[in-house]
Amino acid sequence: MNSRWLAIPVLLALMGCKDPAAAYREAARQLSFSLDRVEPSLQLAYPFEQSRLGLRLTLGAQNPTQMRFKARSITGGIALDSDGVKYAIGQLSFLKGVDLKPSSNTPVVIDLAFTYDDLRTSWGALRSVAAGNRPGTWSLDGQVGLEVMGIPLTVPLRVQKHVSGQ
Repeated sequence: MNSRWLAIPVLLALMGCKDPAAAYREAARQLSFSLDRVEPSLQLAYPFEQSRLGLRLTLGAQNPTQMRFKARSITGGIALDSDGVKYAIGQLSFLKGVDLKPSSNTPVVIDLAFTYDDLRTSWGALRSVAAGNRPGTWSLDGQVGLEVMGIPLTVPLRVQKHVSGQ
């Protein structure tokens, strides 16, 4: 038997038979996330179709609770809004476990790479924003898969980062 499951009867006895998952869900709703940094790097190549865009995202995870969470997955769509046009960049699927300690802020660094073919329609805007010539707003819209005491939970993830041009 998994030792984490042994904690469930103890918690039920201590909490007067209340549903412990409800307390975990409430604590999970208190977690907050921020898109602290977006570091694009253009890797131009010849022929141009072999060029790539690297993105390093630093996601801040704030856990104000006294519970330790394990982020099992971070998934979502990445977009760039520039000059009133929203460009879908791609999908993020980060499946490494991240420990979210109680009363702490945890940076989560995610490296992504996209090819020119992936970004053909948004390449011009990406290049201008990455070079600092034009302002833009990066956004990540998805969800975070969590685990606490062996119980899986999911919370929404909607974060933005505005960058100013020259």
